Amino acid sequence: MNALIVDDEIYAVKGLRAGVRWERAGIAEVYEAHGAEEARRLLLEREVDILICDIEMPEQSGLELVEWVRAEGLRLETVFLTCHSEFRYAQKALQLGSSDYILKPVIYAELEEVLRGLGARIAERRRGDEESERYQQMAEQWQMQKPLVAERRWNDLLEGRDSADGRWLELTAGAADADPDALSRVRPLLISVENWDKPISERDERVMEFALRKAAEELLLAEHPGAVAEDDRGNGWILLFEGRGALGEAELIGLCDRYRQACRDYFYCKMSVYIGSSVPVAELRGECLGVLLDEYRSVGGGDASVRTSPELRHAGEEREGSPPAAELLEWADLLEREGTSGMKARLAGLVAARQDELAPRTLEIYAYALLQAAYLALHRKGFPAHLLHRWREQGVHAASRSAERFLAWADALLEQIGSLAQSRRAESPVLRQVKAYIAEHLDRDLSREELAEQVYLNPAYLSRLFRKETGKVLTDYILQEKMRAAAARLLGTDESVSEIAAGLGYGNFSYFARLFRKVYGLNPQEYRKQGG
Repeated sequence: MNALIVDDEIYAVKGLRAGVRWERAGIAEVYEAHGAEEARRLLLEREVDILICDIEMPEQSGLELVEWVRAEGLRLETVFLTCHSEFRYAQKALQLGSSDYILKPVIYAELEEVLRGLGARIAERRRGDEESERYQQMAEQWQMQKPLVAERRWNDLLEGRDSADGRWLELTAGAADADPDALSRVRPLLISVENWDKPISERDERVMEFALRKAAEELLLAEHPGAVAEDDRGNGWILLFEGRGALGEAELIGLCDRYRQACRDYFYCKMSVYIGSSVPVAELRGECLGVLLDEYRSVGGGDASVRTSPELRHAGEEREGSPPAAELLEWADLLEREGTSGMKARLAGLVAARQDELAPRTLEIYAYALLQAAYLALHRKGFPAHLLHRWREQGVHAASRSAERFLAWADALLEQIGSLAQSRRAESPVLRQVKAYIAEHLDRDLSREELAEQVYLNPAYLSRLFRKETGKVLTDYILQEKMRAAAARLLGTDESVSEIAAGLGYGNFSYFARLFRKVYGLNPQEYRKQGG
Protein backbone atom coordinates (compact mmCIF):
# COMPACT_ATOMS: atom_id res chain seq x y z
CA MET A 1 0.00 0.00 0.00
CA ASN A 2 1.05 3.61 -0.61
CA ALA A 3 0.22 6.75 1.38
CA LEU A 4 0.19 10.49 0.58
CA ILE A 5 0.74 13.10 3.33
CA VAL A 6 -0.75 16.52 2.54
CA ASP A 7 0.03 19.47 4.85
CA ASP A 8 1.05 23.07 4.15
CA GLU A 9 3.44 22.87 7.15
CA ILE A 10 6.63 21.30 5.81
CA TYR A 11 7.94 20.39 9.26
CA ALA A 12 4.69 18.60 10.09
CA VAL A 13 5.15 16.45 7.00
CA LYS A 14 8.81 15.74 7.83
CA GLY A 15 7.85 14.85 11.39
CA LEU A 16 5.32 12.27 10.22
CA ARG A 17 7.81 10.83 7.69
CA ALA A 18 10.40 10.40 10.42
CA GLY A 19 8.21 9.44 13.40
CA VAL A 20 5.78 6.86 12.00
CA ARG A 21 7.02 3.28 11.49
CA TRP A 22 5.53 2.98 8.05
CA GLU A 23 6.67 -0.55 7.27
CA ARG A 24 5.10 -1.87 10.47
CA ALA A 25 1.89 -0.09 9.47
CA GLY A 26 1.99 -1.90 6.13
CA ILE A 27 2.90 1.15 4.00
CA ALA A 28 5.43 0.52 1.23
CA GLU A 29 5.74 4.03 -0.26
CA VAL A 30 5.09 7.47 1.27
CA TYR A 31 4.57 10.56 -0.92
CA GLU A 32 4.52 14.23 0.19
CA ALA A 33 2.50 17.23 -0.93
CA HIS A 34 2.58 20.72 0.61
CA GLY A 35 -0.74 21.93 -0.73
CA ALA A 36 -3.94 20.81 -2.45
CA GLU A 37 -2.73 21.55 -5.99
CA GLU A 38 0.40 19.41 -5.61
CA ALA A 39 -1.70 16.72 -3.97
CA ARG A 40 -4.13 16.58 -6.93
CA ARG A 41 -1.22 16.16 -9.36
CA LEU A 42 0.28 13.30 -7.34
CA LEU A 43 -3.08 11.59 -6.90
CA LEU A 44 -3.52 11.53 -10.68
CA GLU A 45 0.06 10.37 -11.35
CA ARG A 46 0.66 7.84 -8.57
CA GLU A 47 -1.20 4.94 -7.07
CA VAL A 48 -2.29 6.07 -3.61
CA ASP A 49 -4.30 3.96 -1.17
CA ILE A 50 -4.37 6.20 1.93
CA LEU A 51 -4.59 10.02 2.05
CA ILE A 52 -3.34 11.63 5.29
CA CYS A 53 -4.52 15.23 5.01
CA ASP A 54 -4.54 18.35 7.15
CA ILE A 55 -7.95 20.02 7.19
CA GLU A 56 -6.80 23.65 7.57
CA MET A 57 -4.72 24.67 4.54
CA PRO A 58 -4.62 28.18 3.05
CA GLU A 59 -5.28 27.53 -0.66
CA GLN A 60 -7.84 24.80 -0.34
CA SER A 61 -8.92 22.91 2.76
CA GLY A 62 -8.47 19.21 3.19
CA LEU A 63 -12.24 18.83 3.13
CA GLU A 64 -12.40 20.47 -0.31
CA LEU A 65 -9.55 18.27 -1.52
CA VAL A 66 -11.45 15.13 -0.49
CA GLU A 67 -14.59 16.42 -2.23
CA TRP A 68 -12.47 16.65 -5.41
CA VAL A 69 -11.18 13.09 -4.80
CA ARG A 70 -14.75 11.79 -4.58
CA ALA A 71 -15.77 13.70 -7.71
CA GLU A 72 -12.85 12.14 -9.62
CA GLY A 73 -13.96 8.68 -8.55
CA LEU A 74 -10.66 7.86 -6.82
CA ARG A 75 -11.01 4.99 -4.37
CA LEU A 76 -8.83 5.59 -1.32
CA GLU A 77 -9.09 5.81 2.46
CA THR A 78 -8.70 9.19 4.21
CA VAL A 79 -7.30 10.22 7.61
CA PHE A 80 -7.92 13.88 8.54
CA LEU A 81 -5.49 15.78 10.78
CA THR A 82 -6.52 19.00 12.59
CA CYS A 83 -5.59 21.21 15.51
CA HIS A 84 -9.26 21.81 16.33
CA SER A 85 -11.59 19.38 18.01
CA GLU A 86 -14.71 21.19 16.80
CA PHE A 87 -17.57 18.84 15.95
CA ARG A 88 -18.35 20.54 12.63
CA TYR A 89 -15.01 19.35 11.25
CA ALA A 90 -15.62 15.79 12.38
CA GLN A 91 -19.18 15.89 11.02
CA LYS A 92 -18.02 17.08 7.59
CA ALA A 93 -15.23 14.51 7.54
CA LEU A 94 -17.70 11.72 8.23
CA GLN A 95 -20.02 13.01 5.48
CA LEU A 96 -17.12 12.75 3.03
CA GLY A 97 -16.48 9.15 4.02
CA SER A 98 -13.35 9.85 6.02
CA SER A 99 -11.85 6.75 7.57
CA ASP A 100 -10.62 8.55 10.70
CA TYR A 101 -10.10 11.91 12.35
CA ILE A 102 -6.92 12.58 14.42
CA LEU A 103 -6.05 15.68 16.46
CA LYS A 104 -2.65 17.32 16.23
CA PRO A 105 -0.06 16.90 17.56
CA VAL A 106 -0.26 13.40 16.15
CA ILE A 107 0.56 10.46 18.39
CA TYR A 108 2.53 8.26 16.05
CA ALA A 109 1.48 4.96 17.63
CA GLU A 110 -2.17 6.01 17.28
CA LEU A 111 -1.67 6.81 13.58
CA GLU A 112 0.12 3.49 13.07
CA GLU A 113 -2.84 1.65 14.60
CA VAL A 114 -5.25 3.54 12.35
CA LEU A 115 -3.13 2.72 9.29
CA ARG A 116 -3.06 -0.98 10.14
CA GLY A 117 -6.84 -0.98 10.41
CA LEU A 118 -7.15 0.78 7.08
CA GLY A 119 -4.73 -1.72 5.54
CA ALA A 120 -7.02 -4.58 6.59
CA ARG A 121 -10.03 -2.74 5.14
CA ILE A 122 -8.22 -2.10 1.84
CA ALA A 123 -7.11 -5.74 1.60
CA GLU A 124 -10.70 -6.90 2.15
CA ARG A 125 -11.97 -4.46 -0.45
CA ARG A 126 -9.38 -5.69 -2.96
CA ARG A 127 -10.43 -9.30 -2.38
CA GLY A 128 -13.99 -8.24 -2.99
CA ASP A 129 -12.97 -6.38 -6.13
CA GLU A 130 -11.05 -9.40 -7.42
CA GLU A 131 -14.00 -11.69 -6.73
CA SER A 132 -16.33 -9.20 -8.38
CA GLU A 133 -14.02 -8.98 -11.38
CA ARG A 134 -13.79 -12.78 -11.63
CA TYR A 135 -17.56 -12.99 -11.39
CA GLN A 136 -17.92 -10.34 -14.06
CA GLN A 137 -15.49 -12.19 -16.33
CA MET A 138 -17.33 -15.44 -15.74
CA ALA A 139 -20.67 -13.73 -16.40
CA GLU A 140 -19.33 -12.25 -19.65
CA GLN A 141 -17.91 -15.61 -20.71
CA TRP A 142 -21.22 -17.30 -19.92
CA GLN A 143 -23.11 -14.71 -21.97
CA MET A 144 -20.75 -15.41 -24.88
CA GLN A 145 -21.01 -19.18 -24.46
CA LYS A 146 -24.78 -19.38 -23.93
CA PRO A 147 -25.70 -19.61 -27.65
CA LEU A 148 -23.12 -22.39 -28.13
CA VAL A 149 -24.37 -24.24 -25.03
CA ALA A 150 -27.97 -23.95 -26.20
CA GLU A 151 -27.06 -25.20 -29.68
CA ARG A 152 -25.12 -28.12 -28.19
CA ARG A 153 -28.12 -29.12 -26.07
CA TRP A 154 -30.43 -29.00 -29.09
CA ASN A 155 -27.91 -31.03 -31.07
CA ASP A 156 -27.85 -33.70 -28.34
CA LEU A 157 -31.64 -33.84 -28.40
CA LEU A 158 -31.81 -34.09 -32.21
CA GLU A 159 -29.26 -36.92 -32.20
CA GLY A 160 -30.94 -38.86 -29.38
CA ARG A 161 -28.08 -38.36 -26.91
CA ASP A 162 -30.38 -36.56 -24.48
CA SER A 163 -34.08 -36.55 -23.63
CA ALA A 164 -36.36 -33.57 -23.07
CA ASP A 165 -37.05 -34.09 -19.38
CA GLY A 166 -37.65 -31.32 -16.86
CA ARG A 167 -33.95 -30.82 -16.16
CA TRP A 168 -33.15 -30.59 -19.88
CA LEU A 169 -35.89 -27.99 -20.35
CA GLU A 170 -34.63 -25.94 -17.41
CA LEU A 171 -30.99 -25.93 -18.56
CA THR A 172 -31.80 -25.31 -22.22
CA ALA A 173 -34.23 -22.51 -21.41
CA GLY A 174 -31.57 -20.86 -19.24
CA ALA A 175 -29.01 -21.02 -22.04
CA ALA A 176 -31.56 -19.71 -24.55
CA ASP A 177 -32.90 -16.94 -22.26
CA ALA A 178 -36.37 -18.41 -22.74
CA ASP A 179 -39.26 -19.48 -20.54
CA PRO A 180 -39.26 -23.30 -20.09
CA ASP A 181 -43.00 -23.30 -20.88
CA ALA A 182 -42.25 -21.72 -24.27
CA LEU A 183 -40.05 -24.73 -25.13
CA SER A 184 -42.81 -27.25 -24.39
CA ARG A 185 -43.83 -27.26 -28.08
CA VAL A 186 -41.41 -26.77 -30.96
CA ARG A 187 -41.83 -26.50 -34.73
CA PRO A 188 -38.75 -27.50 -36.80
CA LEU A 189 -37.88 -25.86 -40.11
CA LEU A 190 -35.21 -27.51 -42.28
CA ILE A 191 -32.88 -25.21 -44.26
CA SER A 192 -32.25 -27.05 -47.53
CA VAL A 193 -29.76 -25.40 -49.90
CA GLU A 194 -30.60 -26.57 -53.41
CA ASN A 195 -27.86 -24.75 -55.29
CA TRP A 196 -25.28 -21.96 -55.07
CA ASP A 197 -25.54 -19.40 -57.85
CA LYS A 198 -21.78 -18.80 -57.80
CA PRO A 199 -18.84 -21.26 -57.74
CA ILE A 200 -17.97 -21.99 -54.13
CA SER A 201 -15.32 -24.09 -52.37
CA GLU A 202 -16.05 -26.64 -49.66
CA ARG A 203 -14.62 -24.38 -46.96
CA ASP A 204 -16.61 -21.40 -48.21
CA GLU A 205 -19.75 -23.52 -48.39
CA ARG A 206 -19.48 -24.35 -44.68
CA VAL A 207 -18.94 -20.66 -43.89
CA MET A 208 -21.96 -19.73 -46.00
CA GLU A 209 -24.11 -22.38 -44.29
CA PHE A 210 -23.17 -20.81 -40.96
CA ALA A 211 -24.11 -17.40 -42.36
CA LEU A 212 -27.49 -18.77 -43.46
CA ARG A 213 -28.20 -19.94 -39.90
CA LYS A 214 -27.19 -16.55 -38.47
CA ALA A 215 -29.46 -14.85 -41.00
CA ALA A 216 -32.27 -17.13 -39.85
CA GLU A 217 -31.78 -15.88 -36.29
CA GLU A 218 -32.14 -12.27 -37.45
CA LEU A 219 -34.96 -12.70 -39.96
CA LEU A 220 -37.07 -15.58 -38.60
CA LEU A 221 -36.45 -15.29 -34.87
CA ALA A 222 -36.45 -11.50 -34.57
CA GLU A 223 -39.99 -11.39 -33.19
CA HIS A 224 -40.66 -15.02 -32.35
CA PRO A 225 -38.77 -17.09 -29.74
CA GLY A 226 -36.68 -19.90 -31.09
CA ALA A 227 -33.21 -21.34 -31.70
CA VAL A 228 -30.97 -22.36 -34.58
CA ALA A 229 -29.20 -25.73 -34.46
CA GLU A 230 -27.23 -28.13 -36.63
CA ASP A 231 -27.39 -31.91 -36.44
CA ASP A 232 -24.43 -34.24 -36.87
CA ARG A 233 -25.06 -34.57 -40.63
CA GLY A 234 -24.73 -30.83 -41.16
CA ASN A 235 -28.46 -30.16 -41.59
CA GLY A 236 -29.41 -26.66 -40.44
CA TRP A 237 -32.58 -26.37 -38.33
CA ILE A 238 -34.68 -23.40 -37.23
CA LEU A 239 -36.61 -24.33 -34.10
CA LEU A 240 -39.64 -22.15 -33.32
CA PHE A 241 -40.79 -22.22 -29.68
CA GLU A 242 -44.58 -22.45 -29.75
CA GLY A 243 -45.42 -23.36 -26.16
CA ARG A 244 -46.92 -19.91 -25.59
CA GLY A 245 -48.49 -19.40 -28.99
CA ALA A 246 -47.86 -20.32 -32.61
CA LEU A 247 -47.52 -18.29 -35.77
CA GLY A 248 -50.36 -18.54 -38.25
CA GLU A 249 -49.67 -20.71 -41.30
CA ALA A 250 -49.87 -17.77 -43.73
CA GLU A 251 -47.60 -15.64 -41.54
CA LEU A 252 -45.07 -18.47 -41.20
CA ILE A 253 -45.00 -19.14 -44.95
CA GLY A 254 -44.52 -15.41 -45.54
CA LEU A 255 -41.59 -15.26 -43.10
CA CYS A 256 -39.95 -18.27 -44.76
CA ASP A 257 -40.44 -16.76 -48.22
CA ARG A 258 -38.81 -13.48 -47.13
CA TYR A 259 -35.94 -15.39 -45.55
CA ARG A 260 -35.37 -17.40 -48.75
CA GLN A 261 -35.44 -14.26 -50.86
CA ALA A 262 -32.90 -12.55 -48.58
CA CYS A 263 -30.62 -15.59 -48.83
CA ARG A 264 -30.88 -15.50 -52.61
CA ASP A 265 -30.13 -11.76 -52.71
CA TYR A 266 -27.24 -11.71 -50.23
CA PHE A 267 -25.83 -15.26 -50.19
CA TYR A 268 -26.47 -16.24 -53.82
CA CYS A 269 -28.18 -19.52 -53.07
CA LYS A 270 -31.32 -21.26 -54.19
CA MET A 271 -32.95 -22.88 -51.18
CA SER A 272 -36.09 -24.45 -49.77
CA VAL A 273 -37.41 -24.38 -46.23
CA TYR A 274 -39.23 -27.57 -45.17
CA ILE A 275 -41.77 -26.70 -42.48
CA GLY A 276 -42.49 -29.40 -39.91
CA SER A 277 -45.41 -29.69 -37.51
CA SER A 278 -45.60 -28.18 -34.05
CA VAL A 279 -44.92 -31.05 -31.63
CA PRO A 280 -44.17 -31.54 -27.92
CA VAL A 281 -40.44 -31.07 -27.45
CA ALA A 282 -40.12 -34.74 -26.42
CA GLU A 283 -41.26 -35.68 -29.97
CA LEU A 284 -38.99 -33.20 -31.77
CA ARG A 285 -36.39 -35.77 -32.86
CA GLY A 286 -39.04 -37.94 -34.52
CA GLU A 287 -40.59 -34.96 -36.30
CA CYS A 288 -37.17 -33.82 -37.57
CA LEU A 289 -36.49 -37.29 -38.95
CA GLY A 290 -39.87 -37.13 -40.68
CA VAL A 291 -39.06 -33.74 -42.22
CA LEU A 292 -35.75 -35.15 -43.49
CA LEU A 293 -37.66 -38.04 -45.04
CA ASP A 294 -40.03 -35.61 -46.75
CA GLU A 295 -37.04 -33.68 -48.12
CA TYR A 296 -35.48 -36.96 -49.29
CA ARG A 297 -38.69 -37.88 -51.11
CA SER A 298 -38.94 -34.44 -52.74
CA VAL A 299 -37.12 -35.56 -55.87
CA GLY A 300 -37.53 -32.43 -57.92
CA GLY A 301 -36.05 -30.08 -55.36
CA GLY A 302 -37.13 -26.51 -55.88
CA ASP A 303 -37.06 -23.06 -54.42
CA ALA A 304 -40.02 -22.90 -52.06
CA SER A 305 -41.33 -22.90 -48.51
CA VAL A 306 -42.64 -26.47 -48.28
CA ARG A 307 -45.24 -27.51 -45.72
CA THR A 308 -44.41 -31.17 -44.98
CA SER A 309 -47.15 -33.76 -44.68
CA PRO A 310 -47.11 -35.72 -41.43
CA GLU A 311 -50.56 -37.05 -42.33
CA LEU A 312 -49.14 -39.00 -45.28
CA ARG A 313 -46.10 -39.94 -43.23
CA HIS A 314 -48.31 -41.59 -40.59
CA ALA A 315 -51.12 -42.76 -42.90
CA GLY A 316 -50.23 -46.44 -42.66
CA GLU A 317 -49.81 -46.65 -38.91
CA GLU A 318 -53.41 -47.58 -38.19
CA ARG A 319 -53.24 -50.76 -40.23
CA GLU A 320 -52.77 -53.84 -38.10
CA GLY A 321 -49.18 -54.81 -37.87
CA SER A 322 -47.78 -51.56 -39.23
CA PRO A 323 -44.89 -50.21 -37.13
CA PRO A 324 -45.07 -46.56 -36.06
CA ALA A 325 -43.50 -44.25 -38.65
CA ALA A 326 -41.47 -42.49 -35.96
CA GLU A 327 -39.90 -45.79 -34.93
CA LEU A 328 -39.14 -46.71 -38.55
CA LEU A 329 -37.41 -43.38 -39.10
CA GLU A 330 -35.42 -43.67 -35.89
CA TRP A 331 -34.26 -47.20 -36.73
CA ALA A 332 -33.24 -46.14 -40.24
CA ASP A 333 -31.41 -43.17 -38.76
CA LEU A 334 -29.66 -45.43 -36.24
CA LEU A 335 -28.49 -47.76 -39.03
CA GLU A 336 -27.23 -44.81 -41.06
CA ARG A 337 -25.40 -43.16 -38.14
CA GLU A 338 -24.05 -46.03 -36.05
CA GLY A 339 -24.17 -49.01 -38.37
CA THR A 340 -25.31 -52.48 -37.46
CA SER A 341 -23.79 -52.63 -33.95
CA GLY A 342 -26.03 -49.84 -32.68
CA MET A 343 -29.11 -51.50 -34.18
CA LYS A 344 -28.23 -54.87 -32.65
CA ALA A 345 -27.96 -53.28 -29.22
CA ARG A 346 -31.28 -51.47 -29.71
CA LEU A 347 -33.11 -54.70 -30.65
CA ALA A 348 -31.55 -56.67 -27.79
CA GLY A 349 -32.64 -53.98 -25.33
CA LEU A 350 -36.14 -53.85 -26.82
CA VAL A 351 -36.61 -57.62 -26.55
CA ALA A 352 -35.21 -57.72 -23.01
CA ALA A 353 -37.52 -54.93 -21.86
CA ARG A 354 -40.64 -56.58 -23.32
CA GLN A 355 -39.74 -60.23 -22.78
CA ASP A 356 -42.97 -61.05 -20.93
CA GLU A 357 -45.32 -59.50 -23.52
CA LEU A 358 -43.72 -60.64 -26.78
CA ALA A 359 -46.19 -62.52 -28.95
CA PRO A 360 -45.52 -63.96 -32.42
CA ARG A 361 -47.50 -61.12 -34.03
CA THR A 362 -45.40 -58.54 -32.16
CA LEU A 363 -42.16 -60.13 -33.30
CA GLU A 364 -43.44 -60.23 -36.87
CA ILE A 365 -44.18 -56.49 -36.69
CA TYR A 366 -40.64 -55.87 -35.41
CA ALA A 367 -39.19 -57.97 -38.25
CA TYR A 368 -41.05 -56.02 -40.92
CA ALA A 369 -40.15 -52.75 -39.19
CA LEU A 370 -36.47 -53.70 -39.30
CA LEU A 371 -36.72 -54.61 -42.98
CA GLN A 372 -38.37 -51.31 -43.86
CA ALA A 373 -35.80 -49.37 -41.84
CA ALA A 374 -33.03 -51.29 -43.62
CA TYR A 375 -34.58 -50.53 -47.04
CA LEU A 376 -34.70 -46.83 -46.25
CA ALA A 377 -31.16 -46.68 -44.81
CA LEU A 378 -29.69 -48.59 -47.75
CA HIS A 379 -31.58 -46.56 -50.31
CA ARG A 380 -30.32 -43.34 -48.75
CA LYS A 381 -26.81 -44.69 -49.26
CA GLY A 382 -27.56 -45.63 -52.85
CA PHE A 383 -28.20 -49.40 -52.58
CA PRO A 384 -31.22 -50.92 -54.36
CA ALA A 385 -33.80 -52.42 -52.00
CA HIS A 386 -33.97 -55.78 -53.89
CA LEU A 387 -30.63 -56.76 -52.30
CA LEU A 388 -32.61 -57.62 -49.15
CA HIS A 389 -35.57 -59.19 -50.94
CA ARG A 390 -34.79 -62.74 -49.86
CA TRP A 391 -34.92 -61.68 -46.22
CA ARG A 392 -38.58 -60.75 -46.67
CA GLU A 393 -39.45 -64.03 -48.34
CA GLN A 394 -37.25 -66.24 -46.20
CA GLY A 395 -37.47 -66.09 -42.47
CA VAL A 396 -39.88 -63.38 -41.32
CA HIS A 397 -42.46 -65.97 -40.32
CA ALA A 398 -39.81 -68.14 -38.67
CA ALA A 399 -38.38 -65.10 -36.87
CA SER A 400 -41.71 -64.57 -35.14
CA ARG A 401 -41.66 -67.99 -33.40
CA SER A 402 -39.60 -66.78 -30.42
CA ALA A 403 -37.46 -63.90 -29.19
CA GLU A 404 -34.32 -66.00 -29.69
CA ARG A 405 -35.20 -66.75 -33.33
CA PHE A 406 -36.07 -63.11 -33.97
CA LEU A 407 -32.72 -61.91 -32.63
CA ALA A 408 -30.85 -64.56 -34.63
CA TRP A 409 -32.73 -63.56 -37.81
CA ALA A 410 -32.08 -59.85 -37.12
CA ASP A 411 -28.37 -60.53 -36.51
CA ALA A 412 -28.08 -62.36 -39.84
CA LEU A 413 -29.89 -59.55 -41.67
CA LEU A 414 -27.69 -56.91 -40.06
CA GLU A 415 -24.58 -58.92 -40.92
CA GLN A 416 -25.68 -58.86 -44.57
CA ILE A 417 -26.15 -55.07 -44.37
CA GLY A 418 -22.71 -54.76 -42.78
CA SER A 419 -21.17 -56.81 -45.59
CA LEU A 420 -22.77 -54.55 -48.19
CA ALA A 421 -21.35 -51.52 -46.42
CA GLN A 422 -17.88 -53.10 -46.29
CA SER A 423 -17.95 -54.21 -49.91
CA ARG A 424 -18.75 -50.74 -51.26
CA ARG A 425 -15.77 -49.20 -49.40
CA ALA A 426 -15.62 -45.56 -50.53
CA GLU A 427 -18.55 -45.30 -52.94
CA SER A 428 -22.23 -46.16 -53.10
CA PRO A 429 -24.03 -47.05 -56.35
CA VAL A 430 -25.59 -43.58 -56.37
CA LEU A 431 -22.18 -41.89 -56.32
CA ARG A 432 -20.84 -44.23 -59.00
CA GLN A 433 -23.84 -43.39 -61.18
CA VAL A 434 -23.41 -39.64 -60.59
CA LYS A 435 -19.68 -39.77 -61.38
CA ALA A 436 -20.33 -41.80 -64.54
CA TYR A 437 -22.92 -39.27 -65.69
CA ILE A 438 -20.50 -36.41 -65.08
CA ALA A 439 -17.76 -38.19 -67.05
CA GLU A 440 -20.15 -38.68 -70.00
CA HIS A 441 -21.32 -35.06 -70.06
CA LEU A 442 -18.20 -32.97 -69.52
CA ASP A 443 -19.00 -31.11 -72.73
CA ARG A 444 -21.71 -28.99 -71.09
CA ASP A 445 -22.65 -27.21 -67.90
CA LEU A 446 -24.00 -29.61 -65.27
CA SER A 447 -26.26 -28.55 -62.42
CA ARG A 448 -27.03 -30.32 -59.18
CA GLU A 449 -30.69 -30.48 -60.23
CA GLU A 450 -29.83 -32.40 -63.40
CA LEU A 451 -27.60 -34.84 -61.53
CA ALA A 452 -30.22 -35.36 -58.82
CA GLU A 453 -32.83 -36.20 -61.45
CA GLN A 454 -30.60 -39.03 -62.76
CA VAL A 455 -30.61 -40.79 -59.37
CA TYR A 456 -34.10 -39.72 -58.20
CA LEU A 457 -32.87 -37.75 -55.21
CA ASN A 458 -33.48 -34.29 -53.86
CA PRO A 459 -30.63 -32.01 -55.07
CA ALA A 460 -29.79 -30.80 -51.57
CA TYR A 461 -29.78 -34.36 -50.23
CA LEU A 462 -27.52 -35.50 -53.09
CA SER A 463 -25.13 -32.65 -52.39
CA ARG A 464 -24.85 -33.56 -48.70
CA LEU A 465 -24.47 -37.27 -49.52
CA PHE A 466 -21.70 -36.53 -52.04
CA ARG A 467 -19.79 -34.35 -49.59
CA LYS A 468 -20.21 -36.84 -46.75
CA GLU A 469 -18.91 -39.80 -48.77
CA THR A 470 -16.19 -38.11 -50.83
CA GLY A 471 -15.20 -35.13 -48.70
CA LYS A 472 -15.70 -32.91 -51.77
CA VAL A 473 -18.33 -30.41 -52.82
CA LEU A 474 -20.18 -31.69 -55.88
CA THR A 475 -19.51 -28.52 -57.90
CA ASP A 476 -15.80 -28.69 -57.04
CA TYR A 477 -15.69 -32.29 -58.22
CA ILE A 478 -17.29 -31.35 -61.56
CA LEU A 479 -14.74 -28.55 -62.00
CA GLN A 480 -11.82 -30.89 -61.20
CA GLU A 481 -13.05 -33.48 -63.69
CA LYS A 482 -13.45 -30.88 -66.43
CA MET A 483 -9.97 -29.48 -65.81
CA ARG A 484 -8.48 -32.99 -65.68
CA ALA A 485 -10.00 -33.65 -69.10
CA ALA A 486 -8.67 -30.30 -70.32
CA ALA A 487 -5.16 -31.13 -69.07
CA ALA A 488 -5.22 -34.51 -70.84
CA ARG A 489 -6.28 -32.90 -74.13
CA LEU A 490 -3.66 -30.15 -73.79
CA LEU A 491 -0.89 -32.76 -73.56
CA GLY A 492 -2.39 -35.47 -75.76
CA THR A 493 -3.87 -33.57 -78.73
CA ASP A 494 -3.07 -30.70 -81.08
CA GLU A 495 -6.38 -28.96 -80.38
CA SER A 496 -6.18 -25.24 -79.68
CA VAL A 497 -6.97 -24.01 -76.18
CA SER A 498 -10.15 -22.38 -77.52
CA GLU A 499 -11.29 -25.68 -79.05
CA ILE A 500 -10.63 -27.52 -75.79
CA ALA A 501 -12.54 -24.89 -73.81
CA ALA A 502 -15.52 -25.07 -76.18
CA GLY A 503 -15.44 -28.87 -76.06
CA LEU A 504 -15.87 -28.72 -72.30
CA GLY A 505 -18.80 -26.34 -72.43
CA TYR A 506 -16.94 -23.06 -71.85
CA GLY A 507 -17.91 -20.37 -74.33
CA ASN A 508 -15.79 -17.76 -72.55
CA PHE A 509 -12.09 -18.52 -73.07
CA SER A 510 -10.89 -16.16 -70.30
CA TYR A 511 -13.22 -17.77 -67.77
CA PHE A 512 -11.93 -21.22 -68.75
CA ALA A 513 -8.31 -20.06 -68.37
CA ARG A 514 -9.02 -18.67 -64.88
CA LEU A 515 -10.59 -21.96 -63.78
CA PHE A 516 -7.68 -23.95 -65.20
CA ARG A 517 -5.17 -21.79 -63.30
CA LYS A 518 -7.26 -22.23 -60.14
CA VAL A 519 -6.82 -26.02 -60.37
CA TYR A 520 -3.28 -26.34 -61.79
CA GLY A 521 -1.60 -23.05 -60.89
CA LEU A 522 -0.72 -22.39 -64.56
CA ASN A 523 -2.70 -21.06 -67.50
CA PRO A 524 -3.43 -23.60 -70.29
CA GLN A 525 -0.63 -22.36 -72.59
CA GLU A 526 1.97 -22.55 -69.80
CA TYR A 527 0.77 -26.02 -68.83
CA ARG A 528 1.09 -27.30 -72.42
CA LYS A 529 4.49 -25.64 -72.88
CA GLN A 530 5.90 -27.19 -69.70
CA GLY A 531 4.46 -30.59 -70.56
CA GLY A 532 2.34 -30.68 -67.43
